[in-house]
Amino acid sequence: MARAVGVTPATVSYALNGLPGVSEELRDQIKAVADEMGFRPSRLAVGLRLGRTNTLGLLLPDVANPFYPELASGVIEGASAEGMQVFVAQVGLDGRDHASAVSALVDSHCEGLLFTAVLPHDIPMLTDLRARGVPFGLINRRIEGLDADWVGIDDFAAARELTSLVLEGRQSVAVFGGPERSSVSAGRAAGARAALAAAGRTPLPDGMVGDLTRESGVERARALFDARGPVDLVVCGNDVIALGVMDVCHERGLAVPDDVAVTGFDDMSFASAGPLRLTTVEVPRHEMGRQAVAGLRRRMLGFTGEPQVVELPYTVRRRNTA
Repeated sequence: MARAVGVTPATVSYALNGLPGVSEELRDQIKAVADEMGFRPSRLAVGLRLGRTNTLGLLLPDVANPFYPELASGVIEGASAEGMQVFVAQVGLDGRDHASAVSALVDSHCEGLLFTAVLPHDIPMLTDLRARGVPFGLINRRIEGLDADWVGIDDFAAARELTSLVLEGRQSVAVFGGPERSSVSAGRAAGARAALAAAGRTPLPDGMVGDLTRESGVERARALFDARGPVDLVVCGNDVIALGVMDVCHERGLAVPDDVAVTGFDDMSFASAGPLRLTTVEVPRHEMGRQAVAGLRRRMLGFTGEPQVVELPYTVRRRNTA
């Protein structure tokens, strides 16, 4: 481009980056040549020269789980409103790839990171990030004893409210939670157990802990029904587990909710659809993402105050399955 215009590369750089030292006539000429050549400046290179990249990293455990793409949509929308781009990394259901994903995102010059599925064994990694001056925030899951910005809901209260709402006439109740090391899954399971205790009932010990997948719902429901026969109510740690339970009810000719009532959690996009009409808890995933970006942006701009905890409202949705 410099050869085409007959100037030095430095002059081209000054002109395209709006820096002084170039006449307006020459600046217009250089921009016209740039357009003809299809040149687009590298935002990353410009950002590195200015000491900013306006990029953040979002770490998700499983993009196949509808919860996370919907949350990511809020993050991306919030970042776009702030003039930022988002790099997304999948870290696995158990967070086994957290460390390598963090290294890749930091090496890609992400200015901050958002974690959606932290577990207690991630504390050393997060402590190291803080020591290196890399801002981060937590969405959904949190770690007890770790002071960090967090956005989510009161999972304990939501599960307790949902379970209390559907308990009438249901004596035999199973709770199909998620991984016990997850603060979200633990809170939801504890909330369900608290509602049962308040009603003078004890949950069946079968299937309390498992993966947050449809397959896990199928496996646990088959094992439960084989061991005990149909139960009155299955309270599930998320909507996907609930789908697996309903699959087994269908294959065994059990009517939902007449024979077996089923509840989910999260109100994923499919939960309110057609004949399913799943009873669940609506989690404001999109707003969680937006709020998390706002908090991370403050940190990226130098805010050093106390950890910001944002607890958003949830809504219990009673529909056709309980």
